[in-house]
Amino acid sequence: MSRRMPQELADGYRRFREGRFVEEEARYRELAEGQTPRTMIIACADSRVDPATIFAAGPGELFVVRNVAAIVPPCDTSGGYHGTSAAIEFAITGLKVENIVVMGHGLCGGVAAALAAAEDRPVGQFIGPWVGILQDVRDELLTRKPDQNEEDRQRTLERMAVQQSLDNLMTFPFLSEAVEAGHLKLAGAWFSIMEGELHWLDWDSGVFEAVVVD
Repeated sequence: MSRRMPQELADGYRRFREGRFVEEEARYRELAEGQTPRTMIIACADSRVDPATIFAAGPGELFVVRNVAAIVPPCDTSGGYHGTSAAIEFAITGLKVENIVVMGHGLCGGVAAALAAAEDRPVGQFIGPWVGILQDVRDELLTRKPDQNEEDRQRTLERMAVQQSLDNLMTFPFLSEAVEAGHLKLAGAWFSIMEGELHWLDWDSGVFEAVVVD
């Protein structure tokens, strides 16, 4: 096992210390006293889809949790390890965030795994059960649009997954109470890697609409 820092990380850290940290040293010192982000982003672990980059956010501006396919599991108090659920709980009860955005993206490997599982193809010991959370919406899609081509099916499920995660968020009592009290707003988004284009969910129509930058 290597004890040396990979060179690309060492180089990146050097650039951070010599550049951004120098420029924002006062902010980092302020953040050492605590964080007060207004927005939580639940995003995919995919290296190409970094919320801080997409929203040009500075240190302390976003509270981010990332996992395979940006999935929110339904509330489950029966035990086990619940990293995403724990982050959601802390965001609501500890940080008192005002917004939660579930952001899926194009070419998502986790969503592709969910589709592969429908054909009984191996997807991984841990990945399989995780993307199995999407089973109901995946099967609904396959039943409703059996002739949809592979690319469109992938994109449709990526967006349906966002909507299901938003529904699953509302199964957490402390979160639904915050929404009903008007203290918290939920939103869905989908990011196209190739075009660098963000699509925002319109609650009334259920359609993801491209965000127009003036």
